[in-house]
Amino acid sequence: MLSNTHKRIILIIIDVLFSWYIWEVNIWLGNPCYTYAFSRCFILSTTTFLIVYTPFEIYWASRELWFDRWRKIFLKDLIVSNIKIDVSDGFLSANLVRNKEHTKTDSKNAIIIVCHGFSDTKEKLQYLYYPLAYQGYIILAYDARGTGKSKKTGKRSDFLKRLEDFEDIIEWVKNQEDFSNKKIYCIGFSIGAITVLSGGFLNKDIEKIIAISSMSQYKQNIPKYNPVVILSYFLKGVKIFPTIEENNRLSPYFLIKNAKKGLTSEEWEVLSRKIMLIHCKNDRVIKFKNLKENKLILESPEKNILTLRKGGHSQKKNECVLVGATLNFINS
Repeated sequence: MLSNTHKRIILIIIDVLFSWYIWEVNIWLGNPCYTYAFSRCFILSTTTFLIVYTPFEIYWASRELWFDRWRKIFLKDLIVSNIKIDVSDGFLSANLVRNKEHTKTDSKNAIIIVCHGFSDTKEKLQYLYYPLAYQGYIILAYDARGTGKSKKTGKRSDFLKRLEDFEDIIEWVKNQEDFSNKKIYCIGFSIGAITVLSGGFLNKDIEKIIAISSMSQYKQNIPKYNPVVILSYFLKGVKIFPTIEENNRLSPYFLIKNAKKGLTSEEWEVLSRKIMLIHCKNDRVIKFKNLKENKLILESPEKNILTLRKGGHSQKKNECVLVGATLNFINS
């Protein structure tokens, strides 16, 4: 079966031949292709190319959006509760997702905290955490400050506050009678991955962390020479020039590197092995080299690394792989 790329190549070849035919017809009609007449022939041929090509491109784009959509999931076996968790300057809205079968949740005996990306909400990662809830894991997915139902609590670009909020959420979980004896796992995506890595690496209450599309060093990943990106970050309030202290706190690589100095070999073994890193090679937002740097400083075994060839920063079409890899890691 032909891929969309092959179809586009075939269409372009046919379209160019047809446009060239229109060019020849104009010459045959007495429109010599030079000076003003050249412009007229060129415009007619180009217009013909666009008239033929554009409808196909619109169709492919629309079809891709349709097939990539996520259908509504009916949760007859899950209980979803909306809760509010107090933080320093307000509250964060969260969904607590449980399986109705208590035997399943008792067998897993774990709660998974899910941290979404910069421009996302907790609902964006439902494809990942609903299957985990069906397996018996309790899910706590929250809207970070400045996003979703937590929009009135601070700014979404205040990444340091996100770290503090994450610590408050861990404390909230530990103080709940239902969860006090449960294992705590964390999953973070993009800026959420920085949150769980920087905020959870040294936390011994967190047994496993999965970081998807994470930065290693914050400052080096801010594209300062792209005016479009700079303007976008400026409008969103993202700090382009962090201080050394801010950069160290927001960079998992430096935090882990500094922490390693004060750990025994046994402590380091436990902490470094509780991390799983997932990244796409064609990620253009947070380059693949970030995974290499984090893997190097963590001394991660290959079983704790998942490298995907395609999917970009959003992990498009990798949903089933992410669910499978997550279950394999947290079940092991």
